[in-house]
This record gives sequence, structure tokens and C-alpha cells, in this order.
Amino acid sequence: MKEPLPDYIIRGLNFDKSRDESTYEERVGKPDELSAVMGRITMKFQSLENAIDKIIIERLLEIDEEIGTIITAELSYKNKVNLFASLYYKFNKTKAYNFLKGYENEHFKLLLRALYKSEDLRNQILHSNIWNNWKTNEIVRTKKTSKSKSGLKIVNQVVDIPYLFDVSDFMGQVEYNLEECFL
Repeated sequence: MKEPLPDYIIRGLNFDKSRDESTYEERVGKPDELSAVMGRITMKFQSLENAIDKIIIERLLEIDEEIGTIITAELSYKNKVNLFASLYYKFNKTKAYNFLKGYENEHFKLLLRALYKSEDLRNQILHSNIWNNWKTNEIVRTKKTSKSKSGLKIVNQVVDIPYLFDVSDFMGQVEYNLEECFL
């Protein structure tokens, strides 16, 4: 009879068996700025996406939250924004929203561009490899793609903490503007 896998392998590959109650500081030390700002980007984007869901359900469709969640739960961010825009165009003549008087169309289109830009920024950061170059003391974003038309492309971009905070803050500003327009 074969021996069972060693416990250290099982613990390393089974999430439930690898749980550890240690705090962040006990595991890796004081939080660093890069990890913190990457977390902020993730959380700000999630909050923005939740705001879109809420506006679709409560302000545009004006339906029960559970039914609205059934509609939006499996949609990608881009499809939520598309649904949001389509519903706005359907109802904007019969419902009042808080866009700048006389500039409603331009204001809405600017908001839409900002919603799409938020996703682009999130994807650029979170779907790349972000690493500290300890030799140059720079933060580098590396994106690798391999397409049939162009072959392998590797993009290295130096980023810094203020830029990453700007990405996070932009998403927060977009969410604030979105909610303000659909009070």
C-alpha cells in the first residue's frame, strides 16, 4: 500500500488545511505602500461596480433588489456599463437625473468614458506583473502578450506610488460623480 502524501504538501495545496490566524504584521511585517495601494485599487473598483449595480436596480429599473441582483450578478463590468447606458437612454426623457442643465448629454458621455477608463486602468494594473526592482528602486509594471498578428510583446512601464494612488482616487471620484448624478 502506498504511503499518503506528506502533510506539508497537503497543507500547501489545500486551502482549508493551510489557514493561519496570524495577522498581516506577524506574517510579513508592516504593510508596505505598494501592497496597500494595489489593495485600494481593487477595493475602489469593486465599490464602483457595486454603485453601478445599485443605480441600475434602484434608480433606472426601480425594481426589487433581489430581482435586480439576478439581472446584474453574472454580467461583466463592461456589460453592466452597457446596460446602465442603455437604460439611461431609455429613461432619460421621463426621469430626472442630476446632470448639468443644458449639458446632460455631454455630461453623461463624459461619465461613461470615465467608467470605461476605470476598467482600463484597473486591467492595466491588475492584469500585469507589478514588481519592485530593488536594484533601481523602481516599481515596474510588466505586461506580456502574444498575439497571432503581432507576436510576443513585452511592455515595461515604470510606475510610482503617486500614480497608483491616482488610479485609486480616480475610481473614487468616478463613483462619487456617478452617485451624485443619480441621487
